[in-house]
Amino acid sequence: MQVSRWKVIWRFARDFRTLASFYKIQLPPVAKNSIKMSMTTVLPIIKTNGLLLDDHIKNCVSYAEAGAIADNFGLPRTINDEPEVANVCTSILQSFTVTLDEPLQSNERVGLTGDINALGDWQLSSCVALNATNNNLVWTGNMMLESCRNISYRYLVFAEDNRGYRQIRRWETHLKPRTLSTCKMNCHQEDRFGVSSNGEIKFHRGWITNESIVQFKFEREKMFQVHDIEKFDPDNILIKLIPLEQDLQTPLDPHNSAINVEVTKMQYGESQLQAQPSLGIAYKRHEIIIFHVIVPDPTAIAFALTFHSQSKEPLGRAIIRPSVLVASSGDLELNVTQPPEKSDTVIARLTLPYLVVKPFSDVDRLNFRTTFAYYWPKSWPNLDVGHRGNGKSYIADPPAEPENTVASFLRAYESFADMVELDIHLTADDVPVVYHDFGVRTAPQGKIVKTIDQLEYILIKDITYEKLKNLRVFAIINNEIKEYPSHNSEPVIEHRIFPRLKDILEALPKTLGLDVEIKWPQTRKCGNLEAEQTIDKNFFVDKVLKTIIDKGCGRPLIFSSFDPDICTMFRYKQNIFPVLFLSMGETKKWEPLMNLRTRTFEQAINNAQAFELAGTAPHAEDFLGANGANMIQKARNLGQAALVWGDDCNSKKAVKYFQDIGATAVCYDRTDLNVAESKERAFFNSTDIIDQFEDQCRP
Repeated sequence: MQVSRWKVIWRFARDFRTLASFYKIQLPPVAKNSIKMSMTTVLPIIKTNGLLLDDHIKNCVSYAEAGAIADNFGLPRTINDEPEVANVCTSILQSFTVTLDEPLQSNERVGLTGDINALGDWQLSSCVALNATNNNLVWTGNMMLESCRNISYRYLVFAEDNRGYRQIRRWETHLKPRTLSTCKMNCHQEDRFGVSSNGEIKFHRGWITNESIVQFKFEREKMFQVHDIEKFDPDNILIKLIPLEQDLQTPLDPHNSAINVEVTKMQYGESQLQAQPSLGIAYKRHEIIIFHVIVPDPTAIAFALTFHSQSKEPLGRAIIRPSVLVASSGDLELNVTQPPEKSDTVIARLTLPYLVVKPFSDVDRLNFRTTFAYYWPKSWPNLDVGHRGNGKSYIADPPAEPENTVASFLRAYESFADMVELDIHLTADDVPVVYHDFGVRTAPQGKIVKTIDQLEYILIKDITYEKLKNLRVFAIINNEIKEYPSHNSEPVIEHRIFPRLKDILEALPKTLGLDVEIKWPQTRKCGNLEAEQTIDKNFFVDKVLKTIIDKGCGRPLIFSSFDPDICTMFRYKQNIFPVLFLSMGETKKWEPLMNLRTRTFEQAINNAQAFELAGTAPHAEDFLGANGANMIQKARNLGQAALVWGDDCNSKKAVKYFQDIGATAVCYDRTDLNVAESKERAFFNSTDIIDQFEDQCRP
């Protein structure tokens, strides 16, 4: 029902002095001496001061619809000074005060948002900016809110770039927002940022909206090629990242440009992103240091990496021009030149991996209403996760249902698995499909295959979905060649391999949780890639994320990946779902990866702490020794989940062992054989539990 403008004016007239004080309006004498001003007094004041009445009453819908609109004041031509109005929802002046534990940067402000238009409807662009007092530690604001309903709200900290776009620096991330009860007079609310009414402290960095993230990563054993160790010793340096003006000499003012440079040095319990020390952060070989930069436009900003000795003597610098940041990720080959700044004398070469994270392509669908990105209550039991559904297929003695198919996932669910793990690739025509390996062993239709060298290997990224469905599929099991039904030749839909992610989300009940593993080829320690990948990383992640938000909301769902950059992307592109960092740890089963973040469980949890992931998914081999329980506890002490996976989990005894030492969840094959006999249902198979996940869904 449309709210009538004349009824709003009547409400203003009842007690206009409160509003005049709020808007700092100078009232005429006749108004000052009147308790209830007449319409003829109020209207000129409203018109002169250009008040936007609709902003204050847009959410008050209990008024009866007005009659005809007459003159430019929007009044009926005949009206009493105080018309009869039914079910009036009056506006009241509500004040908010929020206290911070630490002062903000000069370009940061505290914002207030909520579930009504006057508080921005959970949107960053229309949130209310509060005013600073007491050295930026106390922020206040007054606004007109309706008194007829409870209001949900949250606080956030934001900065604004020189284009006028806001950046979320951090926001309150409790599952449920704050609630403001109805109030009739003297309405004042006092809060502490990030602290809920029950004392729980929860706030995190936000997702990116119009800005981008650029990371420069010292994450490998060998980063430098040194020409003269006497002039430049990479085991004894301080490193600092400085944004530069176009002249490549003058440092940019980060506050005026809304550039925010932070850094992490990954050490247990101390890996949070932080401001850089004045001369930079200390670095030694085998340490992991990542610079994390918020930039309005990564193609318009240059950087200098400056190097000092531990005694603070300048050693050299390397320039990063914006033109080199052309892809989502890659390696930069940089010259380190000795002082002075314009010197061309090269003293070392630096191979520097980088990452560019761009906003989600449908970022407008995200808001502050809620987040499940950190939601893993301590009251939950240890969860059973079905590996690829009911287990691996391309082995001797496999389960009846092919892995990563609807049938396999449902079989695990029937066996009381709480979640299932599935693997995602992108085809050449950009379709997210569910399959484990990067490619498929195949042969032309009609060809008789007798030897392995007669098989071709086709990467999923290189073939369209329609062609993929028609491919013959082979596997080598105990040195024997075995053919499996192609997608199109399998008569039972639920048994078809290569289902689309969309099909899986539509076929499975929402009471079955999903661990969506993003497959991305890694570089081994020797320098070899697991597989070629030519798809852009931001594009890949956006395609999967859009499918999940469209079809997968309203259920327990996590993202995971062995690629730490993929994890970073899913963390900062969205605020709905948790992200876990998969790691191999210290294993004898495979060759280690080049990235030091993947080598040990401790570095995995350091990475999760640095970029505010929900936790890790470590390999079971890390926890088979006597110290297994203590290692798991290190993650739990940081509030992180730990989903343990691997062949060492594939028995009832093993599942119980990992649950007993504190694993948050255990991912294993053959849930039909290895789920505890005492289990009577899947944990999420409960209306009370699953209903709360409906808040994930966005319009």
